[in-house]
Amino acid sequence: MSIGWTERNTIVANLFNPAFCGEIIRIAIKEYNKHSKTEFPYAFAFLILPIVLHNDTRKRMPRSVTTYFFVWVEKNDDLFFDFAKRTKSMVKYTKEAMMFLLAHKKLEINEHAKLIAIGSGLKIMKKDEYEEYNNILKKAAMLGKWLSTTSDVKSIYSFLRITP
Repeated sequence: MSIGWTERNTIVANLFNPAFCGEIIRIAIKEYNKHSKTEFPYAFAFLILPIVLHNDTRKRMPRSVTTYFFVWVEKNDDLFFDFAKRTKSMVKYTKEAMMFLLAHKKLEINEHAKLIAIGSGLKIMKKDEYEEYNNILKKAAMLGKWLSTTSDVKSIYSFLRITP
């Protein structure tokens, strides 16, 4: 069960609120769906927030998907030293965000546990003070495209040193 808003640390509640995290996840899924013409693997959903919300990782992401995912991870190995721990700490926020998306009919899960983004979401804001917000959403879209080119879940989890 989720922790109530009044019991949450204000910073954590603001940064990891389900609407914002859900939009990050929805955008990545939407781009994956669009570029792969297939549904998004459920297991990939747990990689999105630890990559996109981690400032150093986000800043070092390439501008386009022309860089192969495995090559980028290898060249930025220092970012992934504790990635399994970071990913585990984000599981509750990912689940809460996906429940939010499901409740608001922005996400569907099919009978094969694959995800499909539906509907529209938050818009990129034009003001300069939203630069980081816009960058996070752009990187989420890029990550979705990137994952669509490297869709083997087991290989990616293994390469990122994540074990069940």
